[in-house]
Amino acid sequence: MAGDTTLSENYAFAGVYHVFDQHTESAVPKVQFAHDDRHLLACCSLDGTISVCRLAPGPPAVLRVLRGHGGGVADFAWSLSNDVLVSASLDGTLRLWAPADGRCIRRVPDPDGAALLCCAFQPLNNNLTVVSDAP
Repeated sequence: MAGDTTLSENYAFAGVYHVFDQHTESAVPKVQFAHDDRHLLACCSLDGTISVCRLAPGPPAVLRVLRGHGGGVADFAWSLSNDVLVSASLDGTLRLWAPADGRCIRRVPDPDGAALLCCAFQPLNNNLTVVSDAP
């Protein structure tokens, strides 16, 4: 622990904000901060959307909701520069998004139509995305 602080002092929360009220009907399987940005956060939902949220300055707010998947979004990942999101959906598609304006840049269907469960960018090359499907 830093200095003479206790464990409870290091994890003393100053408040709790609800920024996920738009996902009341479906589960939120993943929440992730953008790389090197403690104020930009995204979460995916089984309702088929991804929310991009700003935590500061000011009160937390949903910047945009990315819509387009026909099934629940099981996973997503930020690119290293935070200018692209990749999402894997139970509808059998992988999508690339521009979180700044909410555009879907590309839609890639699974060749077998299988539900996609997880995805990731290759850490050093945002041009390579890895995805895993259901058996």
